[in-house]
Amino acid sequence: MLLLPLINILVLNFVTMAFNFLKGLSKSNIVSDTYDHCIDLLENSRCKSLPFHSVEHTKEVYEYVKTIANYEEVFGQELEPILIAALFHDTGMAETYENHEEQSAVFAREFLNKQEYPPEKLEAVVACILATKMPQNPQTKSEMIICDADLYHLGLESYIFKNERLRGEWEQYFDLNYSDEEWYAINVEFMENQKYHTWFGKTVLKNRKDLNYNMLKERHDKYLM
Repeated sequence: MLLLPLINILVLNFVTMAFNFLKGLSKSNIVSDTYDHCIDLLENSRCKSLPFHSVEHTKEVYEYVKTIANYEEVFGQELEPILIAALFHDTGMAETYENHEEQSAVFAREFLNKQEYPPEKLEAVVACILATKMPQNPQTKSEMIICDADLYHLGLESYIFKNERLRGEWEQYFDLNYSDEEWYAINVEFMENQKYHTWFGKTVLKNRKDLNYNMLKERHDKYLM
């Protein structure tokens, strides 16, 4: 007769453990849930038509965060808030272009609170989002990673192509029409002042960024002759 209560206790413990496991598994899927939520938000807003700050840009920054974080030896739970921030960092453009980072942080808070995301990790997400605002001034390793990921394109062979997309975006939303000389001057100055913060940024990205800078400067200097 003593076996029946013991079996009941074992079954109850097993059910409890299974429930906790599934609950933990659900929590671990927060990045996947955030990915689906943010991509859906971007694809169903004006962001889908932005030439530079497009859905593709968000997907790229998300992947760049993984790349840089790997070199910075940031993994697992430490990486999670940065990935979530990468997905949210431009969602604010669905409502406003200027100072969109603040609106992105609002969207992140609303979504993550509904998911019962830990408050301290939520604040880390928000801090990473706000750190991407220009001029960048990251204070933590996490913020440095997302900042370098957001400007990763400066160190790519496709920089000129992506930069022309940004030019078109400014013309469309700010009615800013620059001559080639003006556009090159703006970007030469930006490249001169921009600094990467992580080891990956300071080495791998900077090498190609310097080539892109020299190419821009050569084009700009032709107008000074």
